[in-house]
Amino acid sequence: MKYSLIIASFLTICHISFGQGNFSPCSHEAILNKHLQTNSNAQEELLNTELYLQEIIEKNRTKTKKSDTSQYIIPVVMHVFHDGDFGKMDMEQALSGLEILNNDFNGLNDGWETIDAAFDTIKGMLDITFCLATIDPYGNSTTGLIYHEDADAVYNEGNLFQYAWDNHKYLNIYFPKYAFTPPTNFTAYAYYPSNYDANNNTGGIFYSSIRWGYGNHSELEAGDDWASVCSHEAGHWLNLRHTFEGSCADNDLVEDTPPTTGGEIELEGCYNNDNSCGVPTNGENFMDYNHRCKKMFTQGQVERMEAALYLPSRINLWSEENLIETGCMELITSTDETDLIENVTIFPNPAADFITIENNHSNYLLEIFTKDGKLVKSFSVNEKERQIDVRDLNNGIFFFRTSNDLQIKSGRFVVHR
Repeated sequence: MKYSLIIASFLTICHISFGQGNFSPCSHEAILNKHLQTNSNAQEELLNTELYLQEIIEKNRTKTKKSDTSQYIIPVVMHVFHDGDFGKMDMEQALSGLEILNNDFNGLNDGWETIDAAFDTIKGMLDITFCLATIDPYGNSTTGLIYHEDADAVYNEGNLFQYAWDNHKYLNIYFPKYAFTPPTNFTAYAYYPSNYDANNNTGGIFYSSIRWGYGNHSELEAGDDWASVCSHEAGHWLNLRHTFEGSCADNDLVEDTPPTTGGEIELEGCYNNDNSCGVPTNGENFMDYNHRCKKMFTQGQVERMEAALYLPSRINLWSEENLIETGCMELITSTDETDLIENVTIFPNPAADFITIENNHSNYLLEIFTKDGKLVKSFSVNEKERQIDVRDLNNGIFFFRTSNDLQIKSGRFVVHR
């Protein structure tokens, strides 16, 4: 897809009206408006992010071998807001929702084998695990389920971001009892990848705890696909739009999802709005609004989400350094010798004048970014050990990325004098 077409499609998305005037609190405009509440340049940033995302997609498509780092692990912290017992979701329910999320992304959900034949050949899995953190930002042990007694926050009122953990290290999921004023069928909302939000800890997912997983606090019966709205929201967090974005104009920025109308929640059925744009509709898609029929992402959506994991606001989350710091490192299951020798080492860290980077591969591209995603250094490296002058960099956190046809590795380092 040409970048000019992407820009035109993106700008069109920003002016779509959903549901013939009914404004969805999970629509692209609603998500954009939430970004704009803290960042006046949010629309421009999202456009620049989209252009960069397309560059990553194109680079990934040219790889001759799938990266050995394709197993992604995302540390998660769950903030539960309650007033006494009111809104106090327990650990059993919290884990049941996390299991649904992991099963959905990895094709382990019950509906995976019953997808309409028209779309079964394009269903896709992302090898990702959402891991409940066991180490908090201060290095202390944690359950990853954090309770906040806050009578206003139970109704998603006030500044829930005040409780945020570092967005570059954790996916923050906020659980008011009601994400929207009850009664409503709208369950949750999420923030797109954003350097601004990551740097200011104003991103993540907001979710009504009464519809997360199954348990005493949930109003959903076991097996109800409504609980898979969690995967819909995680899709947004990884830069997916709705399948009905732009209606028949088809502006979800994914090539293999057919156009469809939509924008209003359907509580039953898989074929709502089918053929509404003259073609069969992928109503089983997690990014549609059929709340009790959620079974799949397409391969194009998986490609887009995987690329989003390499954006500056997401890339540190699944780095080995961060998995160690957040207590999720033990989930890395591969013990293949080739994986063990492909680690990238950078030292000293913190650094004052120079850093040295060691990589098992001797031909790769090295890129260094500021915390807000600005590229400040780029080198073609032809040796396994390379010294980099960082005396021209200000004190602070920087991210690095190494890439070649075989792998992409990432991490971060600190400049401090």
